[in-house]
Amino acid sequence: MSGCRGEIEPGDEVPRVFVRCIGDRTPSLVQYIEHGIEEEGVSWAVQPGYDGAVMEVAYRAAMDSKLKIGVCVTPGGRVVVHHKQLPGDDPLFDVADPTADDARKLGSNAARLAKRMPLKPIGEGWTA
Repeated sequence: MSGCRGEIEPGDEVPRVFVRCIGDRTPSLVQYIEHGIEEEGVSWAVQPGYDGAVMEVAYRAAMDSKLKIGVCVTPGGRVVVHHKQLPGDDPLFDVADPTADDARKLGSNAARLAKRMPLKPIGEGWTA
């Protein structure tokens, strides 16, 4: 498993979950998302510098990922987890202002989705 921040080197063919950040800075929640992905043993890449609608950025990340999983984080703390096979406007998770624990679970679920494992509940009232 490996993670990286920034640009992927040309020729790098490692299948990764793409975690894209809207804006030039990487929100602090991203570290918890990374922890969740790492705990599941899946590779990822954090890529700041995106703009646009959060669902669109997450969906594009899923389309670009060989694992078909994309995550987008906004400066305000909204986290969207998307899969390539879902409709662009219907992500798997769309959580506004998650706790650090929920952000870790969102990262874990992104990785579990890639591994085809059962997902962890997020916050109260979550259903799968």
